[in-house]
Amino acid sequence: MTRKDAARNRDRLLIAARQMFAEHGHDVALEEIAQAAGVSRTTIYRNFATREELAATVFADNVAQIEQHAAGLREQPDGAVKLFDFVLDMQLDNRGLAQVLSSADLEWFIEHARRIAASFEPLLDRGRAAGIVQPVVDVDDLMLAISMGEGAVAYDPAQRDNRHKRVREMLHRALFTR
Repeated sequence: MTRKDAARNRDRLLIAARQMFAEHGHDVALEEIAQAAGVSRTTIYRNFATREELAATVFADNVAQIEQHAAGLREQPDGAVKLFDFVLDMQLDNRGLAQVLSSADLEWFIEHARRIAASFEPLLDRGRAAGIVQPVVDVDDLMLAISMGEGAVAYDPAQRDNRHKRVREMLHRALFTR
């Protein structure tokens, strides 16, 4: 298999993993993810030894997307609001991922959380200066709010979207002036 094919298969596996974790939760088997990606069992095991390794790769990719999105929002006064909504949307689209990673190394999580927080810091400064972010809100408050958003997607699937919307609205009222 060429490197291009291998990279394409890996990307397909990551896309399928996001979808399968969101739809079926943390117990989805690697074989089911391979089937959803249209690749063989051998291909998934060649790329990821465990479900946790696959989930960690998806999570790390999400963090990179957050950093990239934040960089594009640096000059916008409401960049913190937009990035916050981007992260909450990502949580909703990736529900089930946190449960898979519950046994991950704490230092690994701390490093990724630090990177997310660092993405928000300049946006929060600009948002406070523009009067869009509540003056008392700091990055620790924002990270706590993101954790609360994660909790909203863990509920019964029939209630998930409504709860997530309600939590998002409450968090917006607490963090932002608009």
